[in-house]
Formats: sequence, structure tokens, C-alpha cells
Amino acid sequence: MGLYPDRFVARLKDKGIRWFATVTTVHEAKAAEAAGADAVIAQGMEAGGHRGAFDASQAETRLVGLFSLVPAVADAVNVPVVATGGIADGRTIAAALVLGASAVQIGTAFLRCPEAKIPSAWSDAIGKAAPEDTLITRALTGRPARSLSTDYVHAAMASTAPPPAPYPVQRGLTQAMREAGAKANDVDRMQAWAGQSARLARAEPAGEVVRRLWQETQGLLS
Repeated sequence: MGLYPDRFVARLKDKGIRWFATVTTVHEAKAAEAAGADAVIAQGMEAGGHRGAFDASQAETRLVGLFSLVPAVADAVNVPVVATGGIADGRTIAAALVLGASAVQIGTAFLRCPEAKIPSAWSDAIGKAAPEDTLITRALTGRPARSLSTDYVHAAMASTAPPPAPYPVQRGLTQAMREAGAKANDVDRMQAWAGQSARLARAEPAGEVVRRLWQETQGLLS
């Protein structure tokens, strides 16, 4: 969610550690490259979880879809571009690679894997979610993040609700509710992150997901 200080970047490079900087705009991608990032992760607005925006106050007004973001970033920087956001099957992987990405990063498509060990109510909701069943909210942590449209999120974003506290104060304020929701398997009280391609996620082992996704991608690109 921003750039490392010059001293820290120098230490990373001294130790041979690669820095993959998450960016949400072309301006951020250029800034990350100038700061020494070895690659940039172009995060489209479709992505689940926290927005990687450098300036959280501007995150909701600078939402760029992955199809527009990846080619623009690929044209603007000389480091490899990793695409993320809404990628959950061979079609979306192939599209990202054709648009200029060197690789992809996948999140929500792995949440239903048994290795993720998320509550079953969250997993089931992911499998049923249409793209419009997710939204960007600050209600859970105080920073913009894409979540399933749960009862709590809707209530907290109502015009009559108080504004969320800054991050990470809001995260602390919702912690007891989130923990109770997970314990009760109640998705409406959970921190139920999900990207807009959530319904493509399958409840199968992670290894099988990787093999299937790559086979689908190769079939489309061959």
C-alpha cells in the first residue's frame, strides 16, 4: 500500500530480495519503478481484499478495471507486470497475458480450496456470488477493500450509519464481531473478502486448481 523508503529498498537489494510493488494506477506504477521495484503488481478494481492504493483517501475515485490497467502499465514501465483482480480461470489468465502481463496473481479463486480453511459459510457465499454481489467498503478495517455484500457491510454503509474510523482503528472495532461471526459460521458478520470473479472459484485442492488453470490457459494460447 505504498512505496518503501530508499534506505529499505537499498537493504532489500543488498540481500538479493526482489520487491514486487502493488499498484492501482499508471502513476503509481511509474513511481514504484522509479523507487526501485523489481516488478509491479497491477491490481484491477475487480480484486478482492484491500486496495493497494498509495493514497487511501483517493482509492475509491481511482478505480481502474484490469483490462484498462494492465496494457497501460505495461506500456508505461520497463519492469515485469503481474496482473491481479478478477483472474480465476484460464480465460482471464490468457487475457491478462495477452494484454501485456508477464504473470498473474490469484486470490479469491483459492479461497474455496480446503487448504485455505475458511468458514464454510464464506466459501459457499463465494461460490454463489455474482460480480455485483461484491463492493468496495471501509466498514471492516477503515481502508477500502472489496468484500461480499454482507448484512453488516450494507448496514455500516447506509447513509444513516456513522463513518468508519481510520485504519487500523476500525479493524479493532470490528474484531469481536468478525471473530464471533467466524465462530458461528455467520458470513454476515465476517470479514468476507471476495473479488468480482468469485463464482468461478471451485472447492477443490489447490494443486488441482493450479494444474487446471494452467491447462486451460495453455489450451487458449496454443
